[in-house]
Amino acid sequence: MRSWMMAAALLAGSAGLALAQDTPADQVDPKELAQIIAAHPSWETWLSDPALAKLTLAGPKMPDSQWRADDIRRPQPPVVHTGTECSGPPPADAEALFDGHDISKWTGDHAGEWTVKDGVLTSGGRVYNFLKTRAAYGDIQIHLEFREPAQPNPPVNPQRRGNSGVFPMGLYEIQILDSFGVETYPDGTLGAIYSQNPPLANAARPPGAWQCYDIVFHAPHFDGDKVIQPARMTALLNGVLVQDNFPLIGATVHGAVGHYTPHPDELPLAIQDHGNPESQVSFRNIWVRRL
Repeated sequence: MRSWMMAAALLAGSAGLALAQDTPADQVDPKELAQIIAAHPSWETWLSDPALAKLTLAGPKMPDSQWRADDIRRPQPPVVHTGTECSGPPPADAEALFDGHDISKWTGDHAGEWTVKDGVLTSGGRVYNFLKTRAAYGDIQIHLEFREPAQPNPPVNPQRRGNSGVFPMGLYEIQILDSFGVETYPDGTLGAIYSQNPPLANAARPPGAWQCYDIVFHAPHFDGDKVIQPARMTALLNGVLVQDNFPLIGATVHGAVGHYTPHPDELPLAIQDHGNPESQVSFRNIWVRRL
């Protein structure tokens, strides 16, 4: 039995994979799975893992959408090639959070996993953790430059290719991932608001090249337990618009539909160490402006 067929059988019996809109939740449509593999042969190995297949094909329905969370059937974002430069020095009114010297403006339970060398901050890739700013922010402009590690033997699961993320308020993630010539579920690729909205374009540069995010984030507003204004995010990746004032569904949740829980008007900004050896992502020139 081919690996995808075995996965389909396992999922049909225990995981409740729903591939087609008219397929009951406790059944699987092997024909559709076969079509997916035929269209994306490189996915066959990781879709043969029932847990990964369940994540990317049988997640919860997104509100007001035909798609599920982390759905690989969503259209892949169009590829846009960019130049090789990132922007210059920060503006005069910016607050430098990392200027190549130390992480004194950051804290975290595993801050010792991160290293600073030759002006570059690099995640340890060993323990899942976050660096969080000591200061708190609400509405904010963020500039951050990052570099994906070269991987001579890249992992089968594309989510293990240099995975990190930028989290305004420590809650709302825009994804960092090696997505150069690599496909994954579109709302989990580079430039995506993770598990919510794919990027408008795949503007990824190859591993080893510096890339730059410019993000404008507006914090949510609450009236008691009620959300009266959702968080919104605009982002440029390597100079290309990838998120256009998108209203977030809620805080980032892996493989689920996000929701809001009331929180303070300002919270720390965070960057992620995904905690596996392939995810040693490097950073430089991180600055913010309060809006």
